[in-house]
Amino acid sequence: MGQQPPSNSGTELKISDLSRLTGVPVSTLRVWGERGLLAPRVTSAGYRIYNEDHVKQVSDIKRLRTLQGLSIAAIKAALPGEDREPPRDTHPAPHEQDVNAQNSVGAKLRSLRQARKLTIREVANQTGIAQSVLASIERTSLGVQIPEAKTLASLYGVTLTSLMATQLTEHNKEVTSASGGGQILPTLGKGLRIEQLATGTDMMDCQRWFIEPGVNSHGAYSHDGEEFVYVLFGEFKIIIEESRIHHLRQGDSIYFKSNWKHSWSNPGQTITVLVWVNTPPSF
Repeated sequence: MGQQPPSNSGTELKISDLSRLTGVPVSTLRVWGERGLLAPRVTSAGYRIYNEDHVKQVSDIKRLRTLQGLSIAAIKAALPGEDREPPRDTHPAPHEQDVNAQNSVGAKLRSLRQARKLTIREVANQTGIAQSVLASIERTSLGVQIPEAKTLASLYGVTLTSLMATQLTEHNKEVTSASGGGQILPTLGKGLRIEQLATGTDMMDCQRWFIEPGVNSHGAYSHDGEEFVYVLFGEFKIIIEESRIHHLRQGDSIYFKSNWKHSWSNPGQTITVLVWVNTPPSF
């Protein structure tokens, strides 16, 4: 039974992008496609195009294959699907392409790089981030981790929040956020969701973080300013300057200088919810 193609989520991924985002080799992805586990969109020229839904699909296949030891036949039976040919090329809505091009993190990073007349090779040399990773981030806006994003933001002289969020706080005007949540920022790693509650040019950055069990910062980072974190639910482990370890639980909080290198993780078994405040807005 062929795997049902995921719905098109708007972002077009090459097989190399899918490999980077999932950690599955390109050769393995090709085999899974040949065996009917993956059904990318096929263009009129014969190119296979993937999207964000395929990232989750590949992660599910990887889990069933490596952790549960299922055969490809068993995985095909376990995953939802139906006998269906991969869709041929269709013309995406022009307005969707325009919105993605203007508002994506990748597009903003590309514009910042081009404004400084830097090549991807030059950025790679200055940051230590591989050229292939930089090119993929600019093209897809996916898979960038916080340390990488902070490095790029610092290189271009902007904050990470300014790359991801629209300005939510007007000068000399108060701001309220509804209980339903704030603006959802672009993904900075699997299992992490950040809501922008408020941000201003002078005072502070206020965010609510949702961190899945086992998710971490993928390394330490630092920036100017001061920070305050309050744990609303779950557990939170933060390491300051690679030696000072704090294991926080519901109701605990921590205040520290942002220029102290810090890394974090959710060591618990449930989702962690935090209020994270930076001042001034330097995240």
